[in-house]
Amino acid sequence: MKYTLIADVLVKLEATTKRLEMTHILAEFLKGVEDLKKTVLLLRGTIFPEWSEQVIGVSDKLMIKALTRASGQSEEEIIRAWKRTGDLGEVAEESMKGRRQQTLTSQELTVDKVFENLESVTKQEGKGSIDRKLALISELLTNSSPSEAKYISRTVLGTLSVGIGTGTLRDAIAEAFNCDKELIERAYNLSADFSEVARIAATKGDKGLKEVKLASGKPSKVMLYQKAATISEAFERVGKPCAIEYKYDGLRLQVHKKGDEVKLFTRRLDEVTKMFPEVVKAVRQGLEGDCVVEGEGVGYDADKRFFKPFQEISKRIKRKYEVNVLAKETPVVLYLFDVFSIKGESYLNKPFEERRKKLESIVTEKKWAIELAKQIVTSDEKKVDKFYKEALENDQEGIMMKNLEAPYKPGSRVGYGIKIKPIKETLDLAISGAEWGKGRRSNWLSSFTLSCVKNNKHLEIGKMGTGLSDEQFKEVTEKLKPLIINETGKSVIVKPKILVEVGYEEIQQSPTYSSGYALRFPRLIRFRPDKDEPDSLEKVKSIFNNQGKR
Repeated sequence: MKYTLIADVLVKLEATTKRLEMTHILAEFLKGVEDLKKTVLLLRGTIFPEWSEQVIGVSDKLMIKALTRASGQSEEEIIRAWKRTGDLGEVAEESMKGRRQQTLTSQELTVDKVFENLESVTKQEGKGSIDRKLALISELLTNSSPSEAKYISRTVLGTLSVGIGTGTLRDAIAEAFNCDKELIERAYNLSADFSEVARIAATKGDKGLKEVKLASGKPSKVMLYQKAATISEAFERVGKPCAIEYKYDGLRLQVHKKGDEVKLFTRRLDEVTKMFPEVVKAVRQGLEGDCVVEGEGVGYDADKRFFKPFQEISKRIKRKYEVNVLAKETPVVLYLFDVFSIKGESYLNKPFEERRKKLESIVTEKKWAIELAKQIVTSDEKKVDKFYKEALENDQEGIMMKNLEAPYKPGSRVGYGIKIKPIKETLDLAISGAEWGKGRRSNWLSSFTLSCVKNNKHLEIGKMGTGLSDEQFKEVTEKLKPLIINETGKSVIVKPKILVEVGYEEIQQSPTYSSGYALRFPRLIRFRPDKDEPDSLEKVKSIFNNQGKR
């Protein structure tokens, strides 16, 4: 299959913002595709399924060199165009228009050739690997049409972003192969691989989709929980009686055990097995038989045996070196709270009460290594309130309230479980910097640097990229443009005149920002044109100190 067919579809998708139109364009295209697995992955801007930890891993700098080699333009010309557009995909399209007229020996790209070269890029290691990567990417670009070059460049950089969301692709597969949307979503949540789901839908239909199971060693989507402000509200949504558990301040882990082989995955499907050797050891010793279970990894002080906040173990997630040293400094105890499968038998459709009992039967608890999540079952609000206060006193985030009769539904906020935790005090902060976006946001400023203030000096405390609509991104960009006082590459520094109210999960200590603190998951709540100055560093410190006391 020619890659230009994928590029043509991506052009059509990028030209519309109407979800139904995008769905129909995709559906009509998928009907005629033979190699659905590779095609669907490339439509999503990758060559790996979502559960894979592999990435193409090419820097902007290397892509600029590849564009220079393929187009004949200088690096300075490419960089100037990049600064103007903010999108190396657009730069590739522009730079290849002239080049295509001069290249007489080029060959039409196929999907297989694109896959072959990009897979080879990911495998290059050792001496000369950069040059080999450069040659592989340049070969694709040299043989590309302008539109092909645009989308190959974006795929290499992981910035395709043409609006193909999970719902759009689900509906397109359903329309293309006349399958049930819910079965497609179920299969995707269990496999985390739309390319495989599309193949099954096309070849086996609804019957094949029903047969999709959780595979040991490959993560599935986890069930997401809604929030409630009060215990009585939570009871209304999950029923009485219900199970109440600690909401631990840790890292949610999906644990796959097959024989002595153990794999650990985060809720975002990243594999973190090598980063937590003590958890792997605890699972081997404390879990009976082959199974897939779910829990929370919580850090603690090895000497004094008190819990540490999530930020202490988050440092280990991307670490490749000195893992054992960090494991001794802040070891992790695994608190298990659910079971997906045991010896190949799925428990997802069984009631939570039954799943919990089965989990209890396969766990041999060891204090500070592997334990069951602390739980009570009650209809009494006073008992829940007492349990909630106990969780906070033990330095945990709050509580979970779970429907005893409900199945486990990966990937959904279905109301089967509710979380309650203290409402964090918001902060009013100044936008003091930003970066030009990528993909469809290439003409907008994004990734806004937030600052508090001390002695009239603005101190950075984090970056915010969520909570804004497209219209707000445009609006803020227009407001910030006149305030730009310095621009380096894609980064800008602006006068801190625009104030925003920001919500967040937690304040953490951080050497990265000049304030000494960082916001975890900051999000826009509203703009504050009524304020002249952001909150002080003293206020940030006060909230930080009090959050430890809950």
